[in-house]
Amino acid sequence: MLSKSNQENVPDAAQEPHPWLEEKVYARLRQRTVDLVKRSVDALSLDKQRVSLSAIVAKSKDLDTEHRGISESAILDNLEARAYYEQHRSWQGNRKRQAKPMTVASPAQAGPVKSDRNAQRARQRYLRMSKEALVDRLLTVERTAAQERERWLAQQDEVLTWRLRAQAAETRLKEGKRT
Repeated sequence: MLSKSNQENVPDAAQEPHPWLEEKVYARLRQRTVDLVKRSVDALSLDKQRVSLSAIVAKSKDLDTEHRGISESAILDNLEARAYYEQHRSWQGNRKRQAKPMTVASPAQAGPVKSDRNAQRARQRYLRMSKEALVDRLLTVERTAAQERERWLAQQDEVLTWRLRAQAAETRLKEGKRT
């Protein structure tokens, strides 16, 4: 293991894996994973059992001569093994999950928010909204906040102007009484 100072001096090419490791070790391990997945899936299908990641992992331990089997992450990280698993798996999930549309007249209109509102309920309501509706609502809230800030700054300018006028008037009044 190189110390931190030695690692800085080593060129990037030396830190990459060696080509001989790819040929002799990694390729063989990848192929072992693919073979075990194929054998496990075929055995599960033949027995009319459910084809899932956990079933493949369990079956691979039975089929492996060393009884080591393979892990779920090995299946998912190996492109060929994953493709074979996904082609034969029992579970067919909903590929396009759509957000439930909110039945709100205009989600982009941000109304007044009560300080004591139920935050959990509001969170659930936002989770049901589509991404587009949330973005519209966020932009509306940001625009409203910017307008409110501009209005507040204008009022503060006006207050400062009136204060300065009042101080100037007091000063003139005091000077007028002295003379």
